[in-house]
Amino acid sequence: MRMNLKQWLIKYKFLHIGMWSVVMAFSFITYYNPATSIFSQIANVVTVNSLEAIPFYFAAYVMVPRLLYKRKFVAFVISFILLIVVMGLSTLFITRIVDHLTTHAKTIIPDWKTLGPSVNLFIWNTVLASFGASSLKILSDRFRLEKRLNVVEKEKINAELSFLRSQINPHFLFNVMNTIYFQIDKTNTDARLSIEKFSEMLRYQLYECTTDKIQIHKELLYIQNYVAIQTLRMEKGSDIRLDIGEGIADFHIAPLLILPIVENAFKHVSTFKETGKNKIHLTVRTMDEHILLIEALNTYDQTNGEKHLLQTGGLGIQNIKRRLELLYPDKHELNINKNGDTYQTILKLQYDD
Repeated sequence: MRMNLKQWLIKYKFLHIGMWSVVMAFSFITYYNPATSIFSQIANVVTVNSLEAIPFYFAAYVMVPRLLYKRKFVAFVISFILLIVVMGLSTLFITRIVDHLTTHAKTIIPDWKTLGPSVNLFIWNTVLASFGASSLKILSDRFRLEKRLNVVEKEKINAELSFLRSQINPHFLFNVMNTIYFQIDKTNTDARLSIEKFSEMLRYQLYECTTDKIQIHKELLYIQNYVAIQTLRMEKGSDIRLDIGEGIADFHIAPLLILPIVENAFKHVSTFKETGKNKIHLTVRTMDEHILLIEALNTYDQTNGEKHLLQTGGLGIQNIKRRLELLYPDKHELNINKNGDTYQTILKLQYDD
């Protein structure tokens, strides 16, 4: 869920400003020297802490997520050492430049007696900033992950309970569908085909959707059956297309994740008298970097404002947004676009396997 401006300022601005203010105040008190001008000492403290903020945020927001979390341990260690050496030496010389400009008491290039202790001090300061930032980032992400897992677990339990409560009706329908199928005259191929596909959909919901993730090909077969049944109830001549790309890898996806997008397109499609103008185009294909693209484009009647409201804020779309936040955090992009009398829903999903 998105934070409002006040929450964002409190979390990412005031908190960090307060933290660095405390660090600067502590540094000033620790290294205060009555023999040196206050202006020079303040300039020194601000310079040192501003420079130490670079390895602090670089380690937390670049090295940890991009190297450590992706198990690039050698690259992480090398980057950590380079960061410490480069920023430690840079801080030393920039600080001496500030001292020289404010007091004229020191040369910019330190002599051999002061070089060693100065390098040692700034190297350890950089180590402390980098290590502290990495530790805080790991702990913060860990707590956030545990919180998300608890929410997912609770919703999973609620979903399982709801599924168990409603399981009698699908079983009953499944058995009835099989009975009706054999009672329909064999010459009525459309009716038998509808019953057959509907039975396959019930079987999928009853016996396949019992795990957290399912093979993408089974999910796509369910979508194909759903589209086939919905197409039968549409007016003849409607422009209904389902394009499933070739070469989709055999990865796993959360069950029934694509359905709300497809269902939404059929639910809110236009009902123009000229049936050829009623359009539903569905596309499922893979992109580079393990990205699954689901696109649904449908026409709608602009004179019916109620349909517009239903499509943009309906329970199906809200449900999929919530599921994506829980199951694919930072691994999805959902966009709904309006262009004239058409609606376009695009979901990009990064899969793991």
